[in-house]
Amino acid sequence: MQERENQTGSSAEEPRVRVMSEDEARDYQGVTIEEHKDGSGQRVEDAQDRYGSADGLHGSGIRIHTFGTANSMNWLTKAALVVGGAAVVAFLVFVALPVLLAAAGIGVASWLLLRFFRG
Repeated sequence: MQERENQTGSSAEEPRVRVMSEDEARDYQGVTIEEHKDGSGQRVEDAQDRYGSADGLHGSGIRIHTFGTANSMNWLTKAALVVGGAAVVAFLVFVALPVLLAAAGIGVASWLLLRFFRG
């Protein structure tokens, strides 16, 4: 028989699979296999995560959105990304940069005036 190391670090034989008690199932945080019988009396097993979702992508109230590659985007999505990027660059160049330069100029002018009057 093959020996494996269990969670406590001690070596043991292959673990036996058993059905969890209700308390164990409620407190367990990992992925479990739920067992139930379908209408014909056959055993059916569903792999479920702790939120009861078989695919692991929903059930907790969190939705996962993925962005495709450039080949999978249509022309409208590409155009929206270009326009959005251009808007961000325009804001930085025409609004943020002049405000920062004006603030720096006011700061330098104030420092020079204070230095001049203090002697």
